Amino acid sequence: MHEQKQESPPTSILSKAFDVLGAFGPDHRVLTLTEIACASGLPKSTVHRLLGRLTELGVIEPHCAGFKVGLPLRRFASAMPIESLRQSALPHLGALHHWSRRHVHMATLRGERVVFVERMMVPGHELPSADPGTDLPAHATALGKALLAFAPPDEVDSALAGPLHAVAPNTITDAAEFRAELAEVQRNRFAGARGESHPDVCCLAAPVLIRGRAVGALSVSSTAGERNSDRALIDAVRVTADRIATDNAKVLADGHEDWFPGRL
Repeated sequence: MHEQKQESPPTSILSKAFDVLGAFGPDHRVLTLTEIACASGLPKSTVHRLLGRLTELGVIEPHCAGFKVGLPLRRFASAMPIESLRQSALPHLGALHHWSRRHVHMATLRGERVVFVERMMVPGHELPSADPGTDLPAHATALGKALLAFAPPDEVDSALAGPLHAVAPNTITDAAEFRAELAEVQRNRFAGARGESHPDVCCLAAPVLIRGRAVGALSVSSTAGERNSDRALIDAVRVTADRIATDNAKVLADGHEDWFPGRL
């Protein structure tokens, strides 16, 4: 008797709508129907139907011969608790960016991955930079080290439970070695990574601490050949993180305690 093969459930309309939205990005802000169909992997007829409904809802807006993400989606993005941290951080990130003349990133932790929240880039610099919303394995980044060093033990265990895959030549793939580095980060309140997420990228990061937990982290990045262990740079990154934490703690104390159940 042959075992009956279980059919996978059909893809929902909501999932397809997210596939359409996922076609857009920082380098693909305006797309034609054909381009959306190619990027999403959906039939053009399905994309055409979804675009009609998403346009009615304001989620997608027509733009010349193509389409763009609708401005009303900014309201949903601004409703995220992490937006409070990002807004309070912007002046401090800008000052660090101007002083250091390096790429500056801010990120938070989701499981075993770092999700980028904000970035400020050096114009004309070819150094790779992660777009907001991009995620990377936490064990391969200075940001991830800064976040995990101040995470509860069970979250650290969960993040390091699976194999630590190499993302770049210097990625730490041994859990015991990585835990030892986290202990060092906790003592010094900054983390470094050289060629761990990308062969050519060197980063310094510091956690934004509220009540002893890292609600976020910020980093400066440069090419692997540049000096990135200068004491003044390390101090600047840590001081910037402390200033962001102070400002955000005031926001939470001003009647927004529910924004901090653990991480933002």
